[in-house]
Amino acid sequence: MNPLRRAVEALGADYAHWRVLTRVMLKTDLRSSSAVRTAGAGTKPGLTVPWRIALVYLVVYGGPLALLAAVVPNGYVAASLVLPLIAMLVAMAILVDFQSVVISPGDYEILAYQPVSSRTYFLVKLTSILLYTGIIGALLGSGSAVAFLWKFGLPVALGWVAAVAGTVVWTSLVMVFAYTLVLRVVSPRRLPRVLGYLQIALMMAAILPIMLDVSVESLLTNMREPPAALLLLPTTWFANILPLAAGRWSATGVLAVVAAFASIAGLLYFVGRRLSLSYAERLGALLSDSRPARSRRAAGGFPTRWFPDELKVVWTLVRAQFRSDMNFRMGVLAILPLTFVYVLMAIEDGSLPDPFVHVGYGSDGLGLIHFVVVAMPLILMEHLFRSESYKAAWIFFSTPVDRARLVGHVGSSVTIFFLLPYLAMLAGVFAWTFGNPWHALVHVTVLGLLSHLSLRTVLLVAPRLPFSQPVRKGARIGTFMGMVLVAILALALLPLLLRVYARPSWTVAAIAVLAGTAALAPWACRRAVRDRVEKLEFAG
Repeated sequence: MNPLRRAVEALGADYAHWRVLTRVMLKTDLRSSSAVRTAGAGTKPGLTVPWRIALVYLVVYGGPLALLAAVVPNGYVAASLVLPLIAMLVAMAILVDFQSVVISPGDYEILAYQPVSSRTYFLVKLTSILLYTGIIGALLGSGSAVAFLWKFGLPVALGWVAAVAGTVVWTSLVMVFAYTLVLRVVSPRRLPRVLGYLQIALMMAAILPIMLDVSVESLLTNMREPPAALLLLPTTWFANILPLAAGRWSATGVLAVVAAFASIAGLLYFVGRRLSLSYAERLGALLSDSRPARSRRAAGGFPTRWFPDELKVVWTLVRAQFRSDMNFRMGVLAILPLTFVYVLMAIEDGSLPDPFVHVGYGSDGLGLIHFVVVAMPLILMEHLFRSESYKAAWIFFSTPVDRARLVGHVGSSVTIFFLLPYLAMLAGVFAWTFGNPWHALVHVTVLGLLSHLSLRTVLLVAPRLPFSQPVRKGARIGTFMGMVLVAILALALLPLLLRVYARPSWTVAAIAVLAGTAALAPWACRRAVRDRVEKLEFAG
């Protein structure tokens, strides 16, 4: 008998159903995912390769990991430092693209009337998830594998491959287990809100490794053991595979490796029980729960009386999507913890360099906060184009609405409802750390204008109607990584602009130019995109 068939049937699943559903799911993901389709690719089969996302994971994120593995002399220490970062990036991929990767409620509508057992569906979903995260893990760890092969030889490189595979599987199972546990104990009506809170908690846990206090200076020394903070992480247990592969056997190393793979077996057992017995039923209850939500009209909500009609439309859609679309809600909530964590990391030492005192690259300590101000609004705006209810966008194509103004006010909504409150909070942080409120106010103004212009630039390059595109597997994480890369490249040049702080006259002139450009940007954007927006077609 086929060993794969024997393994599938040993798990209580139907092999024929598993094989067909897995094949169909993979083909559907690859053919329909906007994240793996190049712009303007149409239906040409040769252009549906996810080369852009693969390049980001392999070079932009895998490159620094490979450099870290090559720089650290001790292989065990290097693996202990690189594996948590790989786990973090895999967890981020699941968190950002959670609904299409893990939940996929639409599957139930298709399979509910088919003779597919819940256990078979569980195994299909697990296969899909592990393939998705396995590809990401392979791209992230391949550069480090070359470094370990060059430094320590083939056995250690093979041990690294096993450690990465174990880390990816463990991270994926932990994420799925957390969510399936919630699906089991929470009522369908409360599920979106609870998953939103869990999203924030898991996002904080996923980015915890980058906040550990590991100095670069210590990495360049011949440490025999990883920092104490890393010893409790399961990723460090998998890192013990490398010294064992090199022939340095120890009781501690063997126990750590056994504990690592035993934890995977335990997670498989618990995930299998919860998903296989109640997953489809819980999804069905979630979809069929049609009781109207209680109307809770906030007294004196956000004042939108004086807003243009198109901006009111966008704001109304954003509020409605946040209440009813779990995918959109979790995408937004995934961003909020990052903003606060980056600010906390930036002010960890108790002070930030005043860019008026440390002009230009002397103010590089503000890099994390600059990244948040520029990148996070871009990422948030991308969430405003996709929705599970994208078919309702037919109204934009059948009514005499000014689509160009509607597109422009997508950026305005992000500026007003997200960027301005964040800048107000940031002004207080800067005033406290700089010791000069005027410097804080001017710097926040400059950052706000730059972020506003970056939003308009994205709309100019890729104009889209709000919530008019379907949610595709991999689309969110591809957008997230792409926007992060664009923001990093832009921020590398920001200190050159900040040299205008050297003289008050230069500062005033720069603000005047930025303010004038920002004031004209909406008008210029509408004129530039009007013809392209009018040619947009309904995606439903």
